[in-house]
Amino acid sequence: MKRIENIEDTNTKYYKNLNFTPLSHIEDNVMIFEGDKAVKKLLKSDSEIISLFICNEMLNNYTEFIENSRINTDHTYIADKTLMNEIVGFKLHSHALAIAKIPKNIEIENMPKRIVAMNGIVNSENVGAIVRNAAAFNTFGLISDKKTSSPFLRRAVRVSMGNIVDMKVRKNVDLIDEIQKLKSMGYFIIAAEICDNSMAIDMIASADKFCLIFGSEGKGIEVSILDLCDQIVHIPINSSVNSINVAASSAILLHKLSSIHEIKSNNQMDET
Repeated sequence: MKRIENIEDTNTKYYKNLNFTPLSHIEDNVMIFEGDKAVKKLLKSDSEIISLFICNEMLNNYTEFIENSRINTDHTYIADKTLMNEIVGFKLHSHALAIAKIPKNIEIENMPKRIVAMNGIVNSENVGAIVRNAAAFNTFGLISDKKTSSPFLRRAVRVSMGNIVDMKVRKNVDLIDEIQKLKSMGYFIIAAEICDNSMAIDMIASADKFCLIFGSEGKGIEVSILDLCDQIVHIPINSSVNSINVAASSAILLHKLSSIHEIKSNNQMDET
């Protein structure tokens, strides 16, 4: 372990001025985890961990995690809280940070049966919340198109509570091409959108293999993508409200699909 005593220590370069360097992490193919729960989830994962940065007071709580993870102890850094705050450029709520390698895109043939896709969602906190909701409802495939904010940005990782480590991800892709490939592989494509031909969520299809698509709050899902979908669904809401937050919508729809899948599985078990 290495004790950090100087703000200029080069070992902490990825932790410096975090509010002003979000894209530099992506360019260097690394992602930063912030907060006790997210960092501990990373340490328990199979991700390639580059370094850990914690305050003196948290060392005892991390000893077991450090021993059981694959992190090089020479890349475990310790500092006092004041210095950590100075390095990151703001006051941390939880003085635990870590850096890991961004994984390569999963081959589409190796994606799980349940996938969430994002079309033009630029708010990284919405992206992170969608990741967390997907993991909560056992949907571990994630596709993001070229217009969507990276799910590996710090704010997205933070809001996901580190659950990005459990996702099989295909990012920065052509979503039309992805949908066409998924359809040829037997996936049922569902769009979450309010439009003339959308159905209420009670009508959502029961499919063993599905891809559920969400669009930006401002523009929605692109028409060219809607045209490829097998079903378009919406959440009935008060007519005086235009829409609800996309992350909130994802939780409702994923819960609905999860419930249908559970009921179907239970019925199949009863029949046997």
